[in-house]
Amino acid sequence: MTSNGARARTPIRWSLVLFGAVAIFAVAGGLDLVTDALFFPWVFANPPLLDEWTGRLVAGNGDGLTMTLTLRRQDANSGGEKCVRCNQIEGTAATCDAQGRVRRYRISGSPRDRQGRDLHLGAMPDVDPPPDGLELDTLIGRWDGGDTLDLKADFHWRRGRSAISSTNDPATQPVPARLSRKTGGAIELPCRAM
Repeated sequence: MTSNGARARTPIRWSLVLFGAVAIFAVAGGLDLVTDALFFPWVFANPPLLDEWTGRLVAGNGDGLTMTLTLRRQDANSGGEKCVRCNQIEGTAATCDAQGRVRRYRISGSPRDRQGRDLHLGAMPDVDPPPDGLELDTLIGRWDGGDTLDLKADFHWRRGRSAISSTNDPATQPVPARLSRKTGGAIELPCRAM
């Protein structure tokens, strides 16, 4: 026979074991996985949204551009935590014109829905101060859940540190940008070095 004291210690032991297992799960990143599964299921999409994309577009001023876009999950902050209300995607973009001039950008934004279909991404020049000329501003559109991003690329004119665009300037109007999942050799000259 067991004593009442032994019976009382058994639930305490199981409680401590359960508490320890939950603590290890949280410390090992399990909490991030659960949060992503509940709030950001697009992180686990197959084929993935977080990948490399490429395509061609014609800016409003008539310049043909090749664009590459690399999307990845936003890194955790210095404390190792992910901010639920912050941008969830970061990455890089590059545009290349017919003369082979490359402009590089840092990308950040978030899907507007849980499946990652509606995207709103902002672009910031990778160099400071950025070069003068037509500069990528935003990429807004949809991911088909497969191998295509149908976006609208928005531009503005840059002169020094200032954006000098007018709302009625055709060069700065949003233009279609259809990007496909990047495969080996997808970037053609003159932008192969992007």
